[in-house]
Amino acid sequence: MIFDRWRLAEETADLPLPIANDALRWIAIRRGVTDSDSYRRFIAPVIGDLHDPSTIHGISEACERIGRAVRDGETILIYGDYDVDGVTSIVLLQTVLRSIGATVDFVVPHRLVDGYGLKIEVIERVLADRNVKLVITVDCGITSVEPVRLAIDRGIDVIITDHHLPPGELPEAAAVLNPRQPGCEYPFKDLAGVGVAFKLCCELIRRHEKKISIDSLLKIAAIGTIADVAPLIGENRTIARLGLLGLADPRNPGLRALIRRVGLLGRPLRSVDIGFKIGPRINAAGRLASANTAIDLFHTRDEDSAWAICAELDRMNSERQMIEQQVRAAAEEQIPASHRERSARSAEANVLILAGEGWHKGVVGLTAGRIAQKYHRPTLVMTIEEGRCTGSARSISTVNLHEQLERVADLFTHFGGHEFACGFSLERRNLEELRGRLQKNFAALDPSLFVREAHVDAVLTLSEIDRAFVETHETLQPFGAGNPQPLFQTNRVTVISSRAFAEDCCELVLDDGSARFPAVVWSSVKELAAVVAQQPSDVLFQIEPDRYAATGAKLTLVDARHTA
Repeated sequence: MIFDRWRLAEETADLPLPIANDALRWIAIRRGVTDSDSYRRFIAPVIGDLHDPSTIHGISEACERIGRAVRDGETILIYGDYDVDGVTSIVLLQTVLRSIGATVDFVVPHRLVDGYGLKIEVIERVLADRNVKLVITVDCGITSVEPVRLAIDRGIDVIITDHHLPPGELPEAAAVLNPRQPGCEYPFKDLAGVGVAFKLCCELIRRHEKKISIDSLLKIAAIGTIADVAPLIGENRTIARLGLLGLADPRNPGLRALIRRVGLLGRPLRSVDIGFKIGPRINAAGRLASANTAIDLFHTRDEDSAWAICAELDRMNSERQMIEQQVRAAAEEQIPASHRERSARSAEANVLILAGEGWHKGVVGLTAGRIAQKYHRPTLVMTIEEGRCTGSARSISTVNLHEQLERVADLFTHFGGHEFACGFSLERRNLEELRGRLQKNFAALDPSLFVREAHVDAVLTLSEIDRAFVETHETLQPFGAGNPQPLFQTNRVTVISSRAFAEDCCELVLDDGSARFPAVVWSSVKELAAVVAQQPSDVLFQIEPDRYAATGAKLTLVDARHTA
């Protein structure tokens, strides 16, 4: 078994939703779909479902300052993060600012040289060539109290747009746009960084009476929202679903080339396509070199140039995968063997703190995420260079990691993020104290938080999974954080046939006595193939569309245990 425990969802009040299948109707109800209006907004949202951006605290001041910059001919500098969320935010805001007549430039700090966040030295590199009077941050800046003060001293106004958790002291910026900040009445608090930038764009379009298609902006906003693993609920779900629909036929030459290169052009895109194909390629530029390459892709108007940039992003993504595998292998070597065995874990293993000399900064976050998922433990991974540790941390769904790291914030020289993902830096001399204090704090947490529990949505027979079921299942898309892909259980299945199709991957045909169904076992759970091959088993699985299958779907095995 992969999970420690399987927990079947409790029955809920049955409501008159227009979903014929009981299991899928109850899943929708448990996810907040309780009446005809919420059902319509869940499966078929429209632009009118988006909230009024004017209710974001600080947006009026931001628009007025931007308007003055346009009137006075000032250069506006967009300062963004180097990940997909930051890149898409820059692309959106630059497009809209230019449409209202602004002179716009952008800068992205180099991950390996500058690190994360607003840095005055990065701005000064631009000031050597441009007379910048206004800086707008996207997907960063909420903790940049001192850099904003230094910018003001140089006669530069700063507008901050961010979505990370605000600190106790906010920067003294001309405007701070962050739905999470105290006093902000905006009804949806979980926007990604690109979501906040998108709302600013919408308000600028309205105030300047520009005829810019919101649909085109939603395509870019959806990529950043999904790739940043923002919860796909509420307004994020509206952004993601509408954007994914538009991405089946994008007009932007660069984006069109990228989608064509990964074999998805003309097909309905799913959130998994963004998470595993589109997002990593955009991210690769900022992880290994400069995010400017990814931004250039969105700005190119030439198909040949777009294809060449896509090829370079492909190359960097392959290099990133190789580097990540090396760093992950080195990091896992630091995990004691006793901590790897779930049955033998001590409370000290409730948090994994891994550090190595010269580990590539661009992949420590990915490494932390992979290890946290594999061992079901909050994980900190950091590289050590010149007496300084720089790292990323990822958590599990039951532990608020930001809250835990705040308790040791005195050890950090930089720290920020949100509940389940954080970035930080500290002096190397503080590493062992950090390890000791965190292990002590995590050891005191409730042990139940670290039980790997599978939340099963329904028990099905294989015969129930027909085309009508699959079509209704797909209306629950997009899946992701906050709206996980449904997990189903079928009992007493046997393996009729097995076929290997890649390293440690195989395709099975399962039979539960009611029907036969194709299933896939991926390398990450390769041990499940041996479990189900030995004797009748109960299995957990997710359903994936497959146009070549008789029922229009195949199963992806998630866990298995021998039938009692």
